[in-house]
Amino acid sequence: MRTILFLSILTAFVFTSCGGNDQGATEEVETSTTPSVYAAAATALEAGESPAAVSKLLMDNFQAVSDPNTGALNVQASQDFVTIATQLADKFPSDTLAAMPLYRAAEVVRAMNDPKLTASIYQKVYNNYPSFSKAPEALFMLGFTYDEDLGDLEKAKATYTDFLQKYPTHSFADDTQMLMENLGKSDEEILMELEKKAGQ
Repeated sequence: MRTILFLSILTAFVFTSCGGNDQGATEEVETSTTPSVYAAAATALEAGESPAAVSKLLMDNFQAVSDPNTGALNVQASQDFVTIATQLADKFPSDTLAAMPLYRAAEVVRAMNDPKLTASIYQKVYNNYPSFSKAPEALFMLGFTYDEDLGDLEKAKATYTDFLQKYPTHSFADDTQMLMENLGKSDEEILMELEKKAGQ
């Protein structure tokens, strides 16, 4: 039930960003043998260019992580994007110009179904770039990943609580409160509670 209720949130975070539809998380296209679309970004990073220049090269080609018509992931392009975005963030751990590629890397990794790495990247975005405009969303998605993907209800609750304390007026605050109230409940239990409330 929670997954259904928050499908629109995940759609906005993952599939729209990757340029695909809601089937993009499970479909993958074969790895290409052609040079990476992110080769210029990798070269720029190795050459010591600014985080702004490397970030632009990554983000200008972000759509390459998935097929625009089917939403199927391009595995090689996705892996390349994540690798370079992570290297950029490691090289510039406090420069917010490195934050957006890293945030997008978390979305890509989530679509690739690696929840532990997804949580790790969202945590890094939140910790390293507190002034980044999407830091609140990174914290929310960290909690959601603990909750829905890793089943770590203790960490999910702590993260949701942290989110509500730090961002009580954020547009995801109501969603976060609802997720907290339904932690550990099955879809059937949530549905029964909703029906009970509707009947009162």
